[in-house]
Amino acid sequence: MRFQECTEACQKCLEACQACADACRQMEGMERCVQACEDCIVRLQRCLEAMAEGSSDKCASCAQYCDGCASECEKHDHDHCQRCAEACRACADACRRAQIG
Repeated sequence: MRFQECTEACQKCLEACQACADACRQMEGMERCVQACEDCIVRLQRCLEAMAEGSSDKCASCAQYCDGCASECEKHDHDHCQRCAEACRACADACRRAQIG
């Protein structure tokens, strides 16, 4: 499968973003983090759908949103935010590689 690495990274990132958003909803002052995760989730879903159809045309947008989510999550010391940031950075890298390959 051409997009296997990217698909796996997107799925891991999707799970990390969902967990982060769920945890941050329970905390005060984390609205931006929740929004960044939710925006990223939408892009991840679109990217996964496109790759399932054999296209990498959503990968660039997905990488941008993953970078944005990572930047927001890196501002916070919470474990779930740090895990999300790490998954987002890995996913952004995989999305960029999928565009080249």
